[in-house]
Amino acid sequence: MDFLDWKSIGSLLATFMFLRTAIQDFLPPEVLNTLKSFFSKLLASLQSNISIIIKEFDSNYDNELFETVKTYLSSQCFSSAKILRLSKPKNTKKLTFTMDTNQKVVDTFHGFKVKWYLHSVQKKTGYNRSEESLYFELTFHKKYKDKVHSLYLPQVIQQGAMIKLKNKQRKLYTNRSAEDGGGGLWSSVLFSHPSTFDTVAIDPELKEEIKADLVKFVNRKEFYSRVGKSWKRGYLLYGPPGTGKTSLIAAIANFPGFNIYDLELTAVTSNWQLRKLLIATSSKSVIVVEDVDCTLDLSDRKKRLKEEEEEEEEKEGEENKGNENKKSKSAASSPFSTVSLSGVLNFVDGLWSSCGGERVIIFTTNHIEKLNPALLRPGRMDKHINLSYCEFKAFKILMKNYLYIEEHQLEKEVEEFLPLVKITPADVAEVFMSCNDDADLGMRNVEEELKIRVASDAEPKEEIEETERTAPDEKLKEVENN
Repeated sequence: MDFLDWKSIGSLLATFMFLRTAIQDFLPPEVLNTLKSFFSKLLASLQSNISIIIKEFDSNYDNELFETVKTYLSSQCFSSAKILRLSKPKNTKKLTFTMDTNQKVVDTFHGFKVKWYLHSVQKKTGYNRSEESLYFELTFHKKYKDKVHSLYLPQVIQQGAMIKLKNKQRKLYTNRSAEDGGGGLWSSVLFSHPSTFDTVAIDPELKEEIKADLVKFVNRKEFYSRVGKSWKRGYLLYGPPGTGKTSLIAAIANFPGFNIYDLELTAVTSNWQLRKLLIATSSKSVIVVEDVDCTLDLSDRKKRLKEEEEEEEEKEGEENKGNENKKSKSAASSPFSTVSLSGVLNFVDGLWSSCGGERVIIFTTNHIEKLNPALLRPGRMDKHINLSYCEFKAFKILMKNYLYIEEHQLEKEVEEFLPLVKITPADVAEVFMSCNDDADLGMRNVEEELKIRVASDAEPKEEIEETERTAPDEKLKEVENN
């Protein structure tokens, strides 16, 4: 086969240009546009790849999908792109890598490959002025069109949103009282509590149970919508002071990366304001009411009335003392507050609770028996978490956190003493903090503290037994003297 020489190639190009000019000059525009459309469709049918364009701006507005894809690719581009951009966007915790223009990122999904390109175009904004506009191009083989549409793109959106949430600097909000000035119902500071499920000192099985419950909750948006329930979850943390309720709240918020709204009920003047505060919270948040039994009278009304009647019968002659008791019971509520139990129940599980989504509502109390059963039922407080005194499994976590050890020769003695005393994880942590990272000293101090508590717990019992033995003899003496 003879190859074309340069003269033949030049003649062929000249003929092509002549025909192109002739077609443009002699064919009507309608026919020319029809031919262009036909040949474009013909070329598209011959191509094996499909492209999807995601622009930075959509009708002059920011395209949220573009930012989500950008965030998703930030975790993929380091291994594929040759030129990267490094930045730290505002209100984020970490440095972020993004692909530069005209770079390619290859992503693998379910055994097939897709390619992402970042392109740049100049857009005129005025006389002799232009600005850069970016867009992503996603290309893949046309036989994977259905999988890309139904599986791959939803995963990109979900993971991009999750990465963005994890990297976002979160905030701790508190509600403003009626006397506070300034605008807004909530004021905020950056939330940087270091507590995680790795550091919180609770039973490991309970810890894994809470984590699994949170994962299930976060991933069940469609389920909550299908069954007609608000996308929220209620936790009640109860137990003695110092058992780690606050640390667990921080760990729960840190696990999915949620903001925290610390609701002070004594600063809320009415049920109406309580609803406004709820509406002003954002999705992906944890709403916390600590020591709920101390902020409002949310006790069982029937049980309370019965106890008051019994007290009145037993103390008929002590009117003054009875009045003092009533004052102390009502002192928990703010004198200017009209928030009622029904208002709190509607806040947790009423119509207004469905405004927004993906919220965790946490109540804490040191005395669960004081709360009204209506507040405790599933749908309001879905999961009751009992945080009791320090057990050996929780003690092992504290050993690792504070002393940097997982085993010690004195842990057998500690394991024997722990069930005999009521010592909280906070008490153990305080002992460890005073040992200056000396593991042996820390373990000896804890052992001594446990022995002291065992001895002190035993003393009252001996005194009671001695009193019981001597009481009958004293009564006989009184009778003989009379």
